[in-house]
Amino acid sequence: MTGLFTIGIDRRFADDLARGVLAEHDGDPLALADLLILVPTRRSVRSLHEAFLRASDGKPTLLPRLVPLGDLDDSD
Repeated sequence: MTGLFTIGIDRRFADDLARGVLAEHDGDPLALADLLILVPTRRSVRSLHEAFLRASDGKPTLLPRLVPLGDLDDSD
């Protein structure tokens, strides 16, 4: 995915992001595994996992690497 994309404040961020990423890489599902998505918290990671599941209609999908920037444990 190249370029800059925005999601309006009136939209559900996680759902729109998941749908957009899946649409951008629909031809090559293995390309998702090469992506890195940085989010603010672990809660955001969980929310995106659920959004990808909804966007893929429950089909098994390789997800991008989702990494929280905050909420890190000492072991992280």
